Amino acid sequence: MTQSGHSLRNLSGRITHLRRIFLAPLVSDPLVGADPNGVIQVVSKEDYLAGTVKSQEYLQSLGFQFVKVVPVAEIPLTDRYTMVKTNGTMRLEKIKDQPIDLAHDASYILFIEDGKAQIVFALSHEDPMKMAQDQHGVVYEGQSSWDETLKQG
Repeated sequence: MTQSGHSLRNLSGRITHLRRIFLAPLVSDPLVGADPNGVIQVVSKEDYLAGTVKSQEYLQSLGFQFVKVVPVAEIPLTDRYTMVKTNGTMRLEKIKDQPIDLAHDASYILFIEDGKAQIVFALSHEDPMKMAQDQHGVVYEGQSSWDETLKQG
């Protein structure tokens, strides 16, 4: 393996480790999720964290640059559950110097105990490829959708 290949592998391992340290405490076990099409999933925390690695690889293949998520509303449901609605922007730049910003919304239900919040339910946004086509008319020829990518794995 080349030095740069070895460095990339080490960096990837560190990112995965950091994801587990910082993201794991924020996610319940199991986590319930739903997409805009009404597909509901119950996933273990371990599977969810593993899926974030696959998601990162998929987004990188679309030219992912960054995502910005802004909470726009907090709605108390009970004394221990709160729904948080967010607006987000995801920047993709598959072609250099031709970025596209995708607007997306997501909602989360948080369980709050002892001042600590965990995501127990996530309502996600559309597949980024569908958002790119709907919002900007951009089509990723030969690229698998997120759903297709999940079915292959």
